[in-house]
Amino acid sequence: MKTTFIIGTRKSKLALCQSQLVQKQLQTRFPQLEFKLQPIVTEGDRNLHDSLQKIGGKGVFVKEIEHELLSAKIDFAVHSLKDVPPVLPQGLTIGAVPKRASAFDCLITVAPIKSLADLPQNARIGTNSLRREGQLLHARPDLVIVPIRGNVDTRLAKIASENLAGIVLAEAGLDRLAVDIAPYYRYSLQDDILPATGQGALAIECRQADTDTLGLLAAIHDAQTASCVQIERAFLKALGGSCNFPIGAYATQNALGYEFKGLVAAQDGTAWYPIENRGPLTAKLGKTAADTLIAQGALAALAVD
Repeated sequence: MKTTFIIGTRKSKLALCQSQLVQKQLQTRFPQLEFKLQPIVTEGDRNLHDSLQKIGGKGVFVKEIEHELLSAKIDFAVHSLKDVPPVLPQGLTIGAVPKRASAFDCLITVAPIKSLADLPQNARIGTNSLRREGQLLHARPDLVIVPIRGNVDTRLAKIASENLAGIVLAEAGLDRLAVDIAPYYRYSLQDDILPATGQGALAIECRQADTDTLGLLAAIHDAQTASCVQIERAFLKALGGSCNFPIGAYATQNALGYEFKGLVAAQDGTAWYPIENRGPLTAKLGKTAADTLIAQGALAALAVD
């Protein structure tokens, strides 16, 4: 086995933070080995002006990194799992899924709130996610959604520059970066917005044939997290979507098996297809839920602008 492994990562502050977490976990378990980070710029990082749907939708944050993997310039890559399409390029696999952080979103607001009902009439809310937009507008059709992209600091700055009442961010990113949001307030959207597939989890992608790397990654794999996101990804795959579509999915494990909540919503929140499913772990749990929604006509809601 070689002694140095190259980790591919996006260059954003959050991506580097997440990759450093994985690097530290592996370094602790394998002190005799060396793990080096290799930042890579993706199309999603280069183009901050157009919507994710316009610049390519599926895989805009992983394609360049996967190319480096396939050409053996890096040994494995750390992704936010929600950015990884449900179908991987031939020859690649998800070698490990570490323990999940919070899967939920939160609303960073100018004034404290205890529910979405506390937001002012016609409040301007910043988000570039169709999933978040559809669910917010379903709950509050009067809200004005303002598209914003960029890193966490950029988005926080837009609260003032865009005259926003708040912005939606992923809790996991805020927590991992230990962001100080003062002078703003944080309201958890756990009961209001269903998360994206795999949100809060990391995916460590490598070559299927690289048994040395697969053996190392097994040391930081969390089976429960992997089982839950497997259900969520099966739901997404059956719907033919990606993290950029207005699709929510969240699976949890309990003593009796698994519980799954799924949602397809129109971008404007008018069409609404929720579903709950329970059962033992199989990919069928997510696929069955998707098939049920497809039979109800949910695919029409995915015809986004």
